[in-house]
Amino acid sequence: MIARFIPARRQVVWGLVAAVVACAALLGVAYARTSIPSPTALAAAQTTTLYYSDGHTVLARVGAANRIDVPLSEVPKRVQHAVLAAEDRNFYSEPGISATGIMRALFDDLRGGDISQGGSTITQQYVKNAYLSAQRSFTRKIKEILIALKLGQVRSKATILDDYLNTIYFGRNAYGIQAAAKAYFGRSVSQLTTAQGALLAAVINGPGIYDPQINPHAAHARWDYVINGMVTEHWLSARHAKRLHFPATQQNAATTGCSRGYKAFICNAVRDELITDDGITQAQWELGGLKVVTTINRKAQHAARDAENQFVTNHHGRPESGLVSIKPGDGAIEAMWGGREYCKHLTSDDCVDLTGIGSSFARPPGSSMKPYTLIAALKQGISLNDTEFPGSPHIPFPGTTTGISNAGGEACSSPCTLTRALAQSINTVFVPLAQKVGPTNVDEVAYDSGIPKSTKLSKFPEVSLGTEPVSVLDQAVGYATIAAKGIAAKPYLISSVKVVDGTTIYRAHPSTHRAYSESVAAQATYAMTKVLDCSWGGTACGKALTGRPAAGKTGTTTDNTNAWFIGFTPQLATAVWLGNDTKHSHQPVTASGLEVFGGDIPAKIWQATMNQALAGAPVLQFPTTTFTGTTSPPPPSTSPSTSPTPTRRHSQSASPSPSPTQSSPSPTLSPSPSSSPLVGGPPSQSPPRR
Repeated sequence: MIARFIPARRQVVWGLVAAVVACAALLGVAYARTSIPSPTALAAAQTTTLYYSDGHTVLARVGAANRIDVPLSEVPKRVQHAVLAAEDRNFYSEPGISATGIMRALFDDLRGGDISQGGSTITQQYVKNAYLSAQRSFTRKIKEILIALKLGQVRSKATILDDYLNTIYFGRNAYGIQAAAKAYFGRSVSQLTTAQGALLAAVINGPGIYDPQINPHAAHARWDYVINGMVTEHWLSARHAKRLHFPATQQNAATTGCSRGYKAFICNAVRDELITDDGITQAQWELGGLKVVTTINRKAQHAARDAENQFVTNHHGRPESGLVSIKPGDGAIEAMWGGREYCKHLTSDDCVDLTGIGSSFARPPGSSMKPYTLIAALKQGISLNDTEFPGSPHIPFPGTTTGISNAGGEACSSPCTLTRALAQSINTVFVPLAQKVGPTNVDEVAYDSGIPKSTKLSKFPEVSLGTEPVSVLDQAVGYATIAAKGIAAKPYLISSVKVVDGTTIYRAHPSTHRAYSESVAAQATYAMTKVLDCSWGGTACGKALTGRPAAGKTGTTTDNTNAWFIGFTPQLATAVWLGNDTKHSHQPVTASGLEVFGGDIPAKIWQATMNQALAGAPVLQFPTTTFTGTTSPPPPSTSPSTSPTPTRRHSQSASPSPSPTQSSPSPTLSPSPSSSPLVGGPPSQSPPRR
């Protein structure tokens, strides 16, 4: 029986031998045909360029070509040894590649699903930076290995190390060891101490991680690794190593085309998206010759800039404003205003992106959360014509000490339908409505619309009042979902990325999902058009767009500390926040001595931005829809009061059972107020509210 398997086993062995010989032959041919190309523009420190969405107009250039070549003879041996200890301790004995490193990297890559691991010698690193693109592929890795092997045969180790030290990226826009010595220590490379050389060597592995100014703990740990490596390789005595101290560095004074003004927020947000989501390194971002086409629409961005400069007079950080415009149904960010000035000093703590795109900035949105409550009600079959809650100036409310009040002690105009209550931003309707539909259901609508689930929303009926912080980006995304007929889209800033040789290494693919039905979105949109309608007493009266339909909602928090307006057309949604800087966030937002509401400056910024951004664009209509749902008979009205908006003192769980309902007719909704089907029609000449 055993004898039968011997021929078969021999066939397997000979088959493996043949495969190995064939692979070796192919590699031999590939090696023979491999030539050492001329270095690409990357070795000459080509900067990354950002383009507007048209793909041709330059938005900004990133990185400065800060590179000064020095001969290897000017680099002290202690600095050379530090670099070798950090990056390639077998540099002088290996043939340009490390077989064990390659096998380990390939194994990790195959296990992880992509070719992204290192395993690179100094020769390979130089080849990758000087000759190849940033594209991650098996073919590029093989080319890197073959060129490194041939380079190791035709050039001396001293020449390769010289080229490497003059082209490797050290962060701070420093390209090469001489520029790095100037950037970190303000001295020439020939003057570097052992400790300083070890720190520069430590930075090579990840400038965005090991720069002491960015991450001092990680930098110190990596510096220790380099010093210990020098001791292990007998390039430094243990006695000398013990006497070394972690060196102090000078502040990063480097400037780039993206370090000043409002464009800095765009640049940094694009950088974060590339590095976090697309695997681009900090070195490739700053000096990789990338061609990045952003989603920023030049016309929309200039519209936002002009509106912000027109209506916000900033004095010592007060007030400040953030703005985001998004393409509904797609998620492309067409404009962003993170603030008037990125920062006066690169080390300033005030470099905060007020959009929330590139930072954790968030503020309470006030009544701009009410549309999510309305949508939750529509999903449960409640009608826009519902008048269950009369909208008195004040109502007692379970779980509060002072009840719920409307701004200015106003009452909802009669009959107080949900549409009218939204237009006039009636708290005494939308808080009990949230209780009826369930606060957690309101939260789910907000999350489904695009607000990240990491954002903590209130689980109490006061969720309608926007008591928990959200970002400007969150609200722009959420309202864009309503504009897109219930289709939520993940926001993004980058359309495509090309490397030096013209290869496209990234192309955006919008990610969308249905949050709620078209009918629900259409009905919510209809109600939100009345916010801009003076005949309905809309809180943004006078802020409608020129010659095109629009919808939106104001938001003003307690004591006027935050003012919002978020609105949209079918093709663009824009969110605007106005408030004070972090140090004065508890103070009211004022203009000309008067407290600001969402229907004031934020709505003016929104109006000016949208009118300019959409000038010449087709006038698109909102969809019409069949009026659906049931209405409830109004309960007895509560007595008026002007008590302040309450603070919840204890938790409340389940919502009460809904009141008995009766059927409502089903006409067709239209954005035009002149053909409204709602009960009672619009009030005549209602006074506008702020």
